[in-house]
Amino acid sequence: MLVLAVLVSISTAPGSQAPKAAPITLREAVKIEGLPLLIATNHLGLGAETRRLVAWALVHRGPLTLRPADLALEDAGANSLKVSPLMARTLARLSQWHGLAATSDHPITHEQLEAATLLPASVDRIRRIFEMAIGRGVRIGATWVIPETGGEATIDRELRLVEALDPRWSTIQDLVKVSDDPKAIAALCESRALEVAQVDGHGLLKVAVARLRLGAVGSSEEVRRALLTVTQNAAPTFSLGPEEQLTLITAADWEGRYVGGWHTHAPHDGGDGWVGGDVPSFEDMQNAVQYGQYLTLAFQPDGFDLYDAEPLAEAKRVDLALLKVIRYRSRSWRQHFEKLHSRAEPRGGGGIHPP
Repeated sequence: MLVLAVLVSISTAPGSQAPKAAPITLREAVKIEGLPLLIATNHLGLGAETRRLVAWALVHRGPLTLRPADLALEDAGANSLKVSPLMARTLARLSQWHGLAATSDHPITHEQLEAATLLPASVDRIRRIFEMAIGRGVRIGATWVIPETGGEATIDRELRLVEALDPRWSTIQDLVKVSDDPKAIAALCESRALEVAQVDGHGLLKVAVARLRLGAVGSSEEVRRALLTVTQNAAPTFSLGPEEQLTLITAADWEGRYVGGWHTHAPHDGGDGWVGGDVPSFEDMQNAVQYGQYLTLAFQPDGFDLYDAEPLAEAKRVDLALLKVIRYRSRSWRQHFEKLHSRAEPRGGGGIHPP
C-alpha cells in the first residue's frame, strides 16, 4: 500500500532558524489502539522499537509528552526515552488523527459539508481523484475498466479526501499485462498465490490454472475467462483494512474535523463516453449505519454526486430515501473528461479480450 503525502518546506531567511516543533501530549487512544497495531503489523519496521516504548510506558506515569525537536518521549516526572525520527513522526501523526473532533462531539451539518465540497479547491481535488482512477484502469476488449478507490475524509474550510490505494488492484494490473499468455498468468498466480487469492475469492483462477497445468482441453481459454471475471468483480469493490488505514494515517498530517470514510463509484466506459457511477449500494448504507458516516462519491459525465449518509447512522437503518446528496455540474468538467475518454480508446492490442 502506497499513499503519497505532500511535504511542505518552510523557507527561512539567512541566519534564521526554522521553528522548533511544539511538544505533543499523546492521546490515550494512541497507547490503547495505535501502539498495539504498530507491534502487530511491524508497520514501517517499528515493531521492535514500539515494544521497547510500551515496556517503558508501563513503568512511567503519564500523560506522555512527545518532544519532536528532541526526539524524546517524556513522562509526568520528566523522565525521558529517546525515539527515532520515524517513531517521532509516526506518534505525532497518530496523535493528530485521534485528536480530530468526532462528529458526535462537534457535528458537521450537511450545509457545512456542501459548502466545503463545492469550493473550487475541493472540486479540483475530487477531479484529480477520478483522473488518477481512470489512469489505473485496465482494458477488457474495447472497454476501459476503472477501479473504485477511497480513504478518509476531514473538513476544515475545504473537504479533504486522503486516498488509500487498494493493493488488490495492482495485482489485477499485473495479471492483465500478461493476459494474452495463459502460461504467464498461471506462473504469476503461482508465484504470488497470497496476493492473487485476495482478488480470486471464489477460486476461479486457481481452478483454471490447475486445469491448465494438467493439460485439460480448453484450459487456456478457461484461464483467460477466469481472469476476465475476476477483473470485472474486483473493479467495483474497495477495501480498507486496519493495516491499510494505519498506512494512510501515518503518511499524512491531520487537522480539522473528521467526517468519515469515503469511496468512489467510478466512471463506466460506455463506448462513446463515460457513464455515471451508481447511487450508494446496500453495503455502502450498511457501513454508514455501522460507522456513523460513509461518503459515496459518484462520478457523473458533467460532474459528481456526493452522497451524505450521516442520516442513516442517526436512524440506525438502511434507507435510500434518507440519503442527502451534493451535486456538482459544469461544462468544463464534461469537456475535460471527454478528452480523457478519447485517450483511453483502444488503439489495438493489449488487455483482456473476451473469448
